[in-house]
Amino acid sequence: MSVYQSDSELLAFLETLLRVDDWSTARLRPLPVNYTSRFWRLDVPGRVYVIKEFFPGNEDNPLYPTLPDQEADALNVLARFNLAPELEAFATSPVGTPLLVYGYEPPKTDEIEVGEAADLIGRFAALSEPVPGHQIVPAGFHEVLERGDEMLAAIPDSRKAANLKRLRPEDGAVRKRKLERSLVHRSFCLGTIQSTGNGARLIDWQYAGLGDPVEDVACFVSPGLAILYGLHPLVAHAEEMFLEHYPDRDTVSRFMEERSAYHWRLAAYCLLRNETLMHSNAPAARAYGRALEEEVDLLLRLRVK
Repeated sequence: MSVYQSDSELLAFLETLLRVDDWSTARLRPLPVNYTSRFWRLDVPGRVYVIKEFFPGNEDNPLYPTLPDQEADALNVLARFNLAPELEAFATSPVGTPLLVYGYEPPKTDEIEVGEAADLIGRFAALSEPVPGHQIVPAGFHEVLERGDEMLAAIPDSRKAANLKRLRPEDGAVRKRKLERSLVHRSFCLGTIQSTGNGARLIDWQYAGLGDPVEDVACFVSPGLAILYGLHPLVAHAEEMFLEHYPDRDTVSRFMEERSAYHWRLAAYCLLRNETLMHSNAPAARAYGRALEEEVDLLLRLRVK
């Protein structure tokens, strides 16, 4: 981004968007920036607002295109089912960037239990309510592998890519199935669950798409995704607890059969980002490099099981 709005300018703009009884009590503070957005938290008596400003130019990502409209659509529908916080505003900021605001009652605790996370994503996967306007994403073992192949093809001179190809699961390891697509979150982890006064809610819907719920299970147990969200990877006991609590046993069974494809694809994505960002965003490139190492280690462990 070349133009930034100051916190005072943002607060003045929020006063035109949000219904707050007494703005003199409002407290706005910035939150950590991620790869595609800036965040602020606005506290007023009895309510918390999170403001999310999307950086332009991230709609063309080979695996995780950033689509602000999708997030707004998801919040609009899923808040009615206690799966997401309430969409408070979706507008264009004074500097021309998409700006999204969601709100919730202040939580008594910020802790999220693994079993609670499994119940939350399980309820979302079972939802039959359609959510409009979402992209179609690769679903199932073979489509997921094909997307990984495409990303490695974009770095043909990479020695690491040649090594990663040796870890690619075989196409014949899983038979092809006909899948009924449903909305999946696609970056589900402890970093995308918000504790609220009314229970846990799912946030960060900008990457969502119509795919296979197996992907959300794979995301939650992915050590590489955890690294990218600044979290510690799950320990084995926590992964087992999550899988035990996930309500749809057929999805868990398919995950156990197909998980290597999802981990391999994420490794391919992390390698692509590591090598293409090295000169333009070295800190991000290093983070992708660490995530790549975690996914490769997991793939090696899965091979010997």
